Amino acid sequence: MNAVTQTETRAIETTAAPLEVADPTKNLILVPLSQLLPRRSKRNARKTPRLSVPELAASIARIGLLQNLVVILAADGEQYEVVAGDRRLTALKLLAKKKRIAADFEVPCLLVPDASARTVSLAENLLREQMHPADQFEAFAALVEEGRPIEDIAADFGVSPLVVQRRLKLANVSPRLLADYRAGAVTLEQLMALTITDDHAAQEAAFYCAPEWQRGASVLRERLTEREIDATHPLVRFAGLDAYTAAGGGLRRDLFAEGDAGTYLTDAVLLETLVRGKLDALAGDVRAEGWAWVEAVPHMSYAERQAFQNAPRQRREPSAREARRIA
Repeated sequence: MNAVTQTETRAIETTAAPLEVADPTKNLILVPLSQLLPRRSKRNARKTPRLSVPELAASIARIGLLQNLVVILAADGEQYEVVAGDRRLTALKLLAKKKRIAADFEVPCLLVPDASARTVSLAENLLREQMHPADQFEAFAALVEEGRPIEDIAADFGVSPLVVQRRLKLANVSPRLLADYRAGAVTLEQLMALTITDDHAAQEAAFYCAPEWQRGASVLRERLTEREIDATHPLVRFAGLDAYTAAGGGLRRDLFAEGDAGTYLTDAVLLETLVRGKLDALAGDVRAEGWAWVEAVPHMSYAERQAFQNAPRQRREPSAREARRIA
């Protein structure tokens, strides 16, 4: 049985005077962009700052304006106020400023009565159901499967190719984890960390086999790369990342890392070989200086260091040979 609140009951039972409905078959008009007032209408329900206008403008330039604006006739009887679609209007004005479209570009607009303008604006913004991010990830993947190049997809939506690659990476996460993400049991940060590997079994083991308090994004990422070497490790800097890749060493890159972070070396044995080779060459140079014993090692524990303490000092008279050298 569905429960209905007292407030909802009153709302259902209340008989209000119907608003005048704008008929799209009669009231859809084409308005030159120059006749749309640039200022935000007082009847526009959305008051927060405009976001992502350049991205929207790039998308409109590529694939066109997909949704009409909603307008009322301005007080001067010649221009129009936009009561729904202010971000679209701003994007169109930006395109006109950049000479991408004409100043009198004809914009499809639904003309509504002044009395219902605020309600129409609120309805468009309030009753809109946002797309779940997981649906977006899978939609990007579907476009690639249809043969669309990543660069074209990025241009269509006004984003960088890296943004598209990140969406594709998220779409490739284990279906079980994606389902739990939709259900709110997995966060986006956790999902991003799990993309460090494409192995679904490894992703699920890292997440589901750990207690809840050990499922932080950084912990998950460390668990999946525990047998790999971060590119910022001192041994990597010593051997050289270019030398490692030239020798056929594999890399794993975290698409969600910023800057130089997020690169991991997958072949620890190869790195060790390169380090030892470079150390041996340096040891040879030192040995050529005349040292009786030289040994180069990539690691030295505290216990190993104890074997190289300073020898105890003892004063004595130099031998005849030593005296001649000193003199």
